[in-house]
Amino acid sequence: MPAGALAVRPSGRRSGPAGFTAAGILLLLLVLALVGGSFGGLLFHAGELPVGAVLERPYTWSIIRFTLWQAGLSTLLSVGLAIPLARALHRRRGFYGRRLLIRLTSVSLVVPTMVAILGMVAVHGRNGWVNDLLAFAGHARQDYLYGLAGILMTHVFFNLPLATRLMLNGLAEIPSAQWKLAALYGFRDRDVFRLVEWPVLRGVIPGVAGVVFLLCFTSFAIVLSLGGGPAASTLEVAIYQALRFEFDLPKAAALSLIQVLLCGILTVLFFSFRGAPAWGAADAAVMEADRHRPDTGGLGGRLADAAVITLAAVYLLTPFIAVALGTLDGRGWSIVTDGRFWHALGWSVLISLAAGFIATASGFCMAWLCAGLDGSPGWRPLRVLPELVGALTLIIPPLTLGAGLFLLLRQYTDALSLGHFMVISVNALFTLAFTLRVLVGPVTRQRRRFENLGRSLGMSSLALWRLVYWPVLKRPICYALALATTLAAGDMGVIALFGTERLSTLPLLVYRLLGGYRLEQAAVAALCLCALCLLLFWLLEQLARLGRGEARDA
Repeated sequence: MPAGALAVRPSGRRSGPAGFTAAGILLLLLVLALVGGSFGGLLFHAGELPVGAVLERPYTWSIIRFTLWQAGLSTLLSVGLAIPLARALHRRRGFYGRRLLIRLTSVSLVVPTMVAILGMVAVHGRNGWVNDLLAFAGHARQDYLYGLAGILMTHVFFNLPLATRLMLNGLAEIPSAQWKLAALYGFRDRDVFRLVEWPVLRGVIPGVAGVVFLLCFTSFAIVLSLGGGPAASTLEVAIYQALRFEFDLPKAAALSLIQVLLCGILTVLFFSFRGAPAWGAADAAVMEADRHRPDTGGLGGRLADAAVITLAAVYLLTPFIAVALGTLDGRGWSIVTDGRFWHALGWSVLISLAAGFIATASGFCMAWLCAGLDGSPGWRPLRVLPELVGALTLIIPPLTLGAGLFLLLRQYTDALSLGHFMVISVNALFTLAFTLRVLVGPVTRQRRRFENLGRSLGMSSLALWRLVYWPVLKRPICYALALATTLAAGDMGVIALFGTERLSTLPLLVYRLLGGYRLEQAAVAALCLCALCLLLFWLLEQLARLGRGEARDA
């Protein structure tokens, strides 16, 4: 048979890489075992200090109230500000830098937390740019960054681009016919928003708000760095303090169970009637606004959109510029001669690549299982099971998941000696939720499209994968790999729990340098971390371009 020809098998045999289905089932059981083991470790140690006893403490309720309050305010600000920004970016297509801003909204999720925190300190800290301007104008310097204000500002910095990107996805799906009708009937700006855009945004906002709220509810590094004390502490930080400083295992377990319960309730409330939004690579539909929009000509609208886009760009870009300028001080570059820097860099690369590949392979196999269950009428009700299991890794935050596994393993071995395996495993579990959201849709569509064709032709599993599935799935697979890897590279939660002198990453190094007020060295380390994440994201996304051209995912 000539090379490249289709291998034919008897048509009665099931087509498709059946090994993916088996691997999906095994991985599903493995994720359940790890999550169940973590939950069991929490329950075992919480038995020494009942959850009810913890709930009776006023401090516990103050932490819960503040956790919910800051997450609610952060969500309101992020989603509320994202609506005018998404509309402005969708409406204006001619200004310079539009593509850069949209790309920024695509990669905002993978920006390392410690880089953003350092940038916010450089801009809004007591000796930051804003206070320098106030001092130059003759006003007293203000301490507004540490506490609730700083937490909200940094959460908006992270989540405004994410919410904007997800809303842009929704606006890009509005058919051109609707815009033509709006132009035909002479809709004004308020009519366009009320009759064309709002029906779409109304369906997108609940899912976006749910994702943003959960991300803010489980925020760790931001609250740890900018909380400013016990009055601005969240459940995540309280769990970390109970484990690392107090070594109060029952208290940590009880607080973890409370957080898991609250996260589960919130997830059900947010996504029971609206599915969680899917993440995908930037595409032409988002990059290009519809040419038939009737609300692009007014001077007032142009000025308002210019103001919104300019303010957003200034707010989102100045922290990065501040970090970059902070590296101009030659004293900061002395960190690259320190063995701790290269030690942390090496572990960052190893942990992120290992966690990214594990999460992507697991997400693909579980997405393949979802598609197979969806295509079997008798098993279709079970289709949501893999996605629900993947969502468990979002419901149980990484720090809580790591705490449960630590409490479980310490009964049998020195859990800290397994720190590198724990960090890789927990990061892979955490990013699994994101890889599933990226891959489930494309994998399901392609299996519906090609399954019957492959079966009728009797194609071998290898030929079906090589000639049919891989050309159209390689782009979302590589995007999922890039997303998972960079998320793991910028993680601060798990490494803060298991980090030691022998196990350190760049985010942990930046946090330690900030704590030691070595801001110049922290800026250099943060710039290197940001460059590492962007390089990994770009290189791994470019894997989709290798081979004999790019197939389009219909």
